[in-house]
Amino acid sequence: MTEFGSLLTASITPFDSRGVLNTDTLWRLCRKLVHDKSEGLVLTGTTGESPNLSIKDREIIYSTAIDSVSDKAKIIAGTGTYSTSESIEITKMADSLGVDGIMIVTPYYSKPSQHGILRHFEEISKITDLPIMAYNIPGRTSTLIELETLQTLVDDIGIHSIKDAVGDFEFSKKQLELLKDKADIYSGNDNQTYDFVINGGVGVVSVASHVVGDEISEMISFAKDNDFEKAEEINMQLSNLFEAIFDEPSPGPIKKILSESWEEVGEPLLPITSITPELANKIRGFYKKIKEN
Repeated sequence: MTEFGSLLTASITPFDSRGVLNTDTLWRLCRKLVHDKSEGLVLTGTTGESPNLSIKDREIIYSTAIDSVSDKAKIIAGTGTYSTSESIEITKMADSLGVDGIMIVTPYYSKPSQHGILRHFEEISKITDLPIMAYNIPGRTSTLIELETLQTLVDDIGIHSIKDAVGDFEFSKKQLELLKDKADIYSGNDNQTYDFVINGGVGVVSVASHVVGDEISEMISFAKDNDFEKAEEINMQLSNLFEAIFDEPSPGPIKKILSESWEEVGEPLLPITSITPELANKIRGFYKKIKEN
């Protein structure tokens, strides 16, 4: 089975002061993330502000990432939308450019049935041989991909991996018990990475890795080596930052600390707004404390 790696970053999309895609910054960001131990980049997902991106924007983003780091990391394109036909169109384009995999989110807004979700994935899978990651995030899509549906996606449609941002670890534990030997299962929430890995998950599709990738990679390595004491210690050191970067709508918080700690990546596009000064101060303090350790 194709390996995406244990630490994947759900990459932000950099914009300039006019809200235009900044390809130069994106190219450097891909290099930075790989330098900081990301083994794969997940592009044009939630953190990448996908609803604000045109198909042309997506083409430029995938091409830029491939040019920057395709010899060093896996490139996974978030090609799923609420429209099956549009998802197919984007997937065909991403496939033709040479990405390593695609991520399909549960169709949002339309709230399909479980059968509708299966048909959505099935139709997309027919037009590509790329490994497919299913993105289960009911907090944003209003629809949970249920365990029985996930099992069908793995057994009958042959999806490669699951990004679990369900936020209910009892659900996730059942999923891991059922499917961890058949599919690569990733935490979709930074604050659950440790729990996922010690229960058989592969790793995380991370937001925090924009700024603490080395630390997250080290935590995963310790956990996989059964050095749970060291892994848990790092997890505790990172926990406040993990929580704070989601205190206001993402990707506002991570863009703010990334701009301050690395280089300017622009503000999120509306309807996501800049974060409050109070949250910026809190995140700045947590980040500083981590880097001083």
